[in-house]
Amino acid sequence: MAHQKSLNGMEKNKIKKETFPVTGMMCAVCAGTVQKTLGSIPGVTEADVNFATGNATVSWNPALTSPDAMKRALDQAGYGLIAESDEARAVAEKERQDAREYASMRRRVWTAWILSLPVAALCMIHVHFSGESWLYMIITLIVMFYCGAGFYKRGFGSLVAKAPTMDTLVAVSTMVSFLFSAFNTVFPEVMLSHGYSADLYYEGAAMIITFVLTGKLMEMRSRRNTGAALRALMGLQPKTALVTDDDGRTHEVPIDEIKPGMSVIIRPGERVPVDGTVTEGLSSVDESMLTGEPERVEKSAGMKISAGTLNGNGTLTVRADMVGADTELARIVRSVRDAQGSKAPVQRLVDRISAWFVPVVILIAILTFILWLAIAGDLARALICSVSVLVIACPCALGLATPTAIMVGIGRGARKGILIKDATALELLDKTDTVVLDKTGTITTGHPRVIETIWSKNRDSHKLSAIAYGAELKSTHPLAEALCEYFKKQKINPDSPDSFDYIPGKGMIFSLLGNTYMIGSMSMTEKITAPALPSEDIDRWLRNGDGVVVMTENDSIAAVFRIADTLQPDIPATIEKIRKGGRDVILLTGDRQATASYVAHEAGIGKVIAETLPGDKYRVIAELRAEGHTVAMAGDGINDAEALAEADVSIAMGGGSDIAIEVAQLTLVGGRLSALPEAFALSRKTLRIIKENLFWAFVYNVIGIPLAAGALSGAGFLLTPMFASAAMALSSVCVVTNSLRLQR
Repeated sequence: MAHQKSLNGMEKNKIKKETFPVTGMMCAVCAGTVQKTLGSIPGVTEADVNFATGNATVSWNPALTSPDAMKRALDQAGYGLIAESDEARAVAEKERQDAREYASMRRRVWTAWILSLPVAALCMIHVHFSGESWLYMIITLIVMFYCGAGFYKRGFGSLVAKAPTMDTLVAVSTMVSFLFSAFNTVFPEVMLSHGYSADLYYEGAAMIITFVLTGKLMEMRSRRNTGAALRALMGLQPKTALVTDDDGRTHEVPIDEIKPGMSVIIRPGERVPVDGTVTEGLSSVDESMLTGEPERVEKSAGMKISAGTLNGNGTLTVRADMVGADTELARIVRSVRDAQGSKAPVQRLVDRISAWFVPVVILIAILTFILWLAIAGDLARALICSVSVLVIACPCALGLATPTAIMVGIGRGARKGILIKDATALELLDKTDTVVLDKTGTITTGHPRVIETIWSKNRDSHKLSAIAYGAELKSTHPLAEALCEYFKKQKINPDSPDSFDYIPGKGMIFSLLGNTYMIGSMSMTEKITAPALPSEDIDRWLRNGDGVVVMTENDSIAAVFRIADTLQPDIPATIEKIRKGGRDVILLTGDRQATASYVAHEAGIGKVIAETLPGDKYRVIAELRAEGHTVAMAGDGINDAEALAEADVSIAMGGGSDIAIEVAQLTLVGGRLSALPEAFALSRKTLRIIKENLFWAFVYNVIGIPLAAGALSGAGFLLTPMFASAAMALSSVCVVTNSLRLQR
């Protein structure tokens, strides 16, 4: 296929598309460098790099290039590519490498601080002792080439690729500062002979590495575990399945050996491995990953069933219709992987400016050197000024402006029960103009319960409750759990029926001590006329979309139960606060229209979109964003994962599904939607601090670079690399201090 030695014209034009994990990316500029490097490879027709997920989606002509060639090209640029054909193994390998990289970064940051602080302190206060310059040089070498080795590999690699990044400026400035100091250490008489002291600027190189490494660690921490959602989704599909061959024998096979048309046996408690059609059996299936609704759905012959759903107590035989990458679950996995992305406008602004900032600063430093040499003929001054420009312009404050504010904001949110794992959420929440809410588990409790009961006159409710409780304990009906919970709270002791007959889709018929009982849907009472059902109440319940369960005794109505999901506390007040903030609120649910409309009315939500599948939810979010809206979505189910990944800001309810929490950028601990207005306020404050940080970082460079270039040298002021590094450090301290204001 990809490596055939001879290809005809059609095969040569065949384009292959695949997604590969990429390692070593530290910022969005890195992602741009990776994308440019991949795009420059002969045979690659398109490359799209997603910094948030650490993935590169590449289209290429197999006749001209291969994943191995891409891997070699990225290695030369200072990055890594995992050319693993199996997606699950590729994701797992990426996670292992990210974990190793994070642990390594922490070690290097601690080492850098331990080594750099003494050097900086001794140099700044001019403490002198025998052999000091050689000791400083050795320590700085360790900081540069152990702690900061990645800066030089990526920085000079991206320079070769003609796409300089912040790493390039860090590498160039620290290297020049170090080489200048090393020259003064080895040949101090050269500078002395020209009337200058042989100053050392090792602390500048060491502290630059230390400060920027710290910022990178903070950024990395906010991006960790981005692959956990994909692993969790993949984990919904079992590794093996029980199939029946043509001879009627059953045997277990790996999931990738199942073909369309094969018969698959789904045992009680097992995950469904394929999209298919039930051919035999009766069971209740948990489809919350698709619908988000807590009630299990009865499945019998002829009904469709989806991969990843959870079988109940019965055994099903399923004909496989869609397998592997063609299942709905696999489609959701692909959608989540593709939709997750870095959408942080402030950081993108910084990275775009940095793309120009880096070459401009290098150019200014070169021009400074040339002008001083040409005008004054002073080599020493030319070198000092050019080094000062590189040192003072090192974008440490610029690099720390966003992540420090983000990290303080994340800490503040954690104390308020708002867990933020993606910096994008804090940056975009304040710009959100549309809030989309799931129903079950988000604005409701997610647990249907009996909220009203009507007993027929002259009936012994305690006795009938015991009889109903005993029967429901044997039932697989989705609403049986709610009834059992209700009777249990009433402290009822169940009476087991003498006989029991289950009617699929309707309910059950059972007998006890010579009496016949039925319990189930209203359709079971069509032939019963006396006493009549309380039609006015039942009509109201049905309009609200509530569940109605009827119990009969000897062909007469004994009781009617109203079962419904209820709003979480403070939901109307929370919705009102969100709307007062100028944001539209939409209820988006897979539940019935009647139920959704009633719940929306009770919550104070004006717009309702009901009866939606995961793909429908995804399309709604995509359409809102295409219309220019900035969308925040809150949900708690597996069925919400696809739409959550597509939203600008994704919010999970604590206590919801693990996958929704993994996909979401923000989790509300305890499932309190009332914390959402607090999250909006925190976003607004954090964004203000970020903008202040960026303003001062840019102003610092606008003032500092001309001074470093010698703009005031005629007045007797010359900013040396030592003071330039001190000013650079001070700018970083100012940015961090300003960010700490968020704690108040």
